[in-house]
Amino acid sequence: MSEDVVDVTILGAGPAGLAAAYYAGHRDGTVRIVESLEQIGGQVAATYPEKHVYDVAGFPKILGQTLVDMCAEQGLQYGADVRLGEEAKTLERIAQDGEDLLVLTTDKGNRYRSRAMIITAGHGAFEPRKLGVEGIDEWQGRGLHYVVKEKAQFAGKRCVIVGGGDSALDWTLGLQDTADLPITLVHRRDRFRALETSLSEALRLQGEGAVQILTPHEVRDVHGDGTIEAVTIENTATGEAERYDCQALITLLGFVSHLGAIADWGLELEGKRQIRIDPMTCETSMPGVYAAGDVAGYPGKITLITIGMGEAAIAANNVIAQVRGGKVQPKYSTD
Repeated sequence: MSEDVVDVTILGAGPAGLAAAYYAGHRDGTVRIVESLEQIGGQVAATYPEKHVYDVAGFPKILGQTLVDMCAEQGLQYGADVRLGEEAKTLERIAQDGEDLLVLTTDKGNRYRSRAMIITAGHGAFEPRKLGVEGIDEWQGRGLHYVVKEKAQFAGKRCVIVGGGDSALDWTLGLQDTADLPITLVHRRDRFRALETSLSEALRLQGEGAVQILTPHEVRDVHGDGTIEAVTIENTATGEAERYDCQALITLLGFVSHLGAIADWGLELEGKRQIRIDPMTCETSMPGVYAAGDVAGYPGKITLITIGMGEAAIAANNVIAQVRGGKVQPKYSTD
């Protein structure tokens, strides 16, 4: 067990978690952050570091990784203890030295004590939806990609992108200056879920020969010797199949998320993937345990980064009022 008892343990090092660390640290609270991923930034850094984010206050647009870097600079300035690559497993309450403490156990066997907790773990553990192709997992790291982390890794490669949502269209457009053209976009339906403007731009590029849109089509097989060299794509309307050269198969079918072990802690849930909170305080049904960001739920909840940051501020200031005393309202952040 860690010898250090901190005021608050924050689960998740995404924008909401880093915001919570800032607001707690700003009021002299001691903070420990536990993140299941091996990097700071949560799902923003893991899934779209090179995509632009348009709805964060003060930034007309900002790259996901840049946003993460700035959130980390702000949130970690007060010396939060950061533990990466550790997944939360159990939570118990103990009495020690006259204090009521929470003890978090992780999959690494570590036990962390704190006076309160803020859960900012997005929608919990998440994994990509996969193609229904036999042996598809064997190609991961050998040409199969579930996210685009660095555009440079696709330089000069013939890319096949699978999906019909915003991510699929965004990267069909975003890799135009990097990949070997045309980029092939495969969707199992004729209708796309992406923004109309993105689809219109993709259709324009198709007219110029920079994009090849295949609908209703599905990838049926992957070919290669060590790395992906081609894929077989079937026209599901006619049953005809054709082989396409491909060095990068990018499947952007979304993610399946779940709360994991957190769901077994006895917290009241809002639906299947959110923890119910009181939006006035962001406290959960368990005293001393708060939640903010996408994982926090209540009627009328809107899941946006900026909302999560606001909830993080509410949660952190209520935590400090609980464990240190004083007002919930902090002093202003200006000098």
